[in-house]
Amino acid sequence: MNLSFKDLRFIIEAIEHQINAYQERLQVIEDVDEDEDEAADLGNDIKFLELLCRDITKTLDQNSSVRHLSSHDNLSLDANDTSSENSKDLSFQALVKLSLKLSVSERLFLIDAITASVRQELTMSQ
Repeated sequence: MNLSFKDLRFIIEAIEHQINAYQERLQVIEDVDEDEDEAADLGNDIKFLELLCRDITKTLDQNSSVRHLSSHDNLSLDANDTSSENSKDLSFQALVKLSLKLSVSERLFLIDAITASVRQELTMSQ
């Protein structure tokens, strides 16, 4: 299963929410002798979720590190032309070809960044 950057962030937030819910429940039953089994189960579940969250976060950090795009390396169609003007003249097809040089995780990360910037701009203009 391939999960996007956004999918993994959502899963991490859900796990963190569940950890908080378990910790709150654990505080409520902590001093009640009758609920020792439930407290032990909650403690084990919290540790498991913390490790799972840490592993997902580590994987996300490793797979979403996007190298900085430079006009010389990635945007310039002409190797001798590194001017910023060149990036304004790229056709849709040229952008598709350039994006294929990025890994899938880098492209998904870029999509998330573009979506966030468009939402921010729309929010600011309203």
